[in-house]
Amino acid sequence: MTELLTQVVWWLLAATAVIGALAVVFTKDVMRMAIGLAAFLVAVAGLFLFYALPFLAVVQVFVYVGGVLVLFLFAIMLVHRAEEGRPGLESRHDIGSIALAVGIVVLVVMALRPLREATVVDPTSSGTAALAEMLLGPMLPHFEAAGVLLLLALVAVIVVVGGDDE
Repeated sequence: MTELLTQVVWWLLAATAVIGALAVVFTKDVMRMAIGLAAFLVAVAGLFLFYALPFLAVVQVFVYVGGVLVLFLFAIMLVHRAEEGRPGLESRHDIGSIALAVGIVVLVVMALRPLREATVVDPTSSGTAALAEMLLGPMLPHFEAAGVLLLLALVAVIVVVGGDDE
């Protein structure tokens, strides 16, 4: 690619990511928020491809666009409806929930810190093959734990949203 085309592609991907992120933050319509999240996630996958990381780009599309976004859209279908029939969006967060979220993040980071040395891939090895060997070898329990956490998040959404109906 020429230098100009390279810069144009990078700026288009970066602008798409920023616009998608801003749409998620500032939009009150939940479906437009989901579209902004999809634009952001696809732009990040494009940036992975731009930097010659095809494995991460495919994982980004499969896991985040195909998994998390579908989970988000599933939650939208279950969310409380406003008068017009559209999903209602209201913030129920307070300082306690923010402190709890920060505390959980700190605990997870501190718990995973000793594993950092075990997850370093030798840069002289053959990129994707070494990464796949590490992810499907010693890191497989971590992926299983992530799958269980996503399942628990889905169940929690169903319980929280449908709890008043029963």
